[in-house]
Amino acid sequence: MANISKQGKPGLLIGITMGDPCGIGPEIIVKSLKSPSIKNSAHYVIIGNEGVLERTAKALKIPIQYQTVSRISEIRDSGQRFSVLSTGDFKPDLMQLKRPTAEGGELSVQWVLRGINLAKNGYIDALVTGPICKEAIHLGGYGYPGHTEMLRIFSGVKQVVMFMVGGKLRVAFVTTHIALKDVPNLITGKDILGTITICNDNLKKYFNLEKPRIAVCGLNPHAGEEGIFGDEERKVIIPAIEKARKKGIQCDGPVSADTVFYKVLKGAYDTVVAIYHDQGAIPLKLHAFETGVNITLGIPFVRTSPDHGTAYDIAGKGIANPHSMMEAIKMAIKMFNCNTRR
Repeated sequence: MANISKQGKPGLLIGITMGDPCGIGPEIIVKSLKSPSIKNSAHYVIIGNEGVLERTAKALKIPIQYQTVSRISEIRDSGQRFSVLSTGDFKPDLMQLKRPTAEGGELSVQWVLRGINLAKNGYIDALVTGPICKEAIHLGGYGYPGHTEMLRIFSGVKQVVMFMVGGKLRVAFVTTHIALKDVPNLITGKDILGTITICNDNLKKYFNLEKPRIAVCGLNPHAGEEGIFGDEERKVIIPAIEKARKKGIQCDGPVSADTVFYKVLKGAYDTVVAIYHDQGAIPLKLHAFETGVNITLGIPFVRTSPDHGTAYDIAGKGIANPHSMMEAIKMAIKMFNCNTRR
């Protein structure tokens, strides 16, 4: 554990990657760290570029006192509340482009990989990632679809689960960023069972739920209506649910997606396992658009992120809403503390 001492008091060290420097990531980070509830809850190291941070803080007229470090050990020695692990050269003028750039894509990937390495090796207690852009990543020469894939590859695990939390909803996803037409052919009983299992284990570990109640969505309207609208439920989803139950996991399904989220809000379930991206993301964002948090389950450390993108269209205007980033930071702290108390 990255135990930071200040006046003899231990504190958490949360790493925050800056995200795409041409997007709103730097702005929502500066705004979030201004909040007393955030500032006083942990120590923070921003993994990004000092020049971008400085320019953003000046534009927002938000003074932020920090130290620049080249090694995490320097933070332990100083006990400073805010630090910047500044890496990579970036011309501040590029921020004015407010669009995907190769330079921004390359740096945003390097910052994420640095954050993963620090978290995996215990130098930081949790990782919060700023929004990145798939197009910029590709322009920078990388083929990763996004954070989730990088986290799986560089954490050395076989399966990760994208997990969104907002308001009273928690949603896990069997598939994420793939074309809707490909979903029926790509879902497997192994992936569904893995998603249920990882979700169940992590709800116990990070959310203090001793016996999580999990609802698994059907793929088709009305969960297939006994095969009338499709047979994926009968062939793939139901066998996976039955295997999960044999493992002692409390899960129901397949439940029709047009009713399951209402049931969760009424307290019938703790979490929904959605089969494809929009099946779960639409209701969650409708319920908690400004406060949703994206979490990666199945990796050996806590990782959270705001549930939105780079928003190039409003970058640099000072109007970006920081609440999702604030909730992501609070969630990272909450999850780490919950696991520590177990």
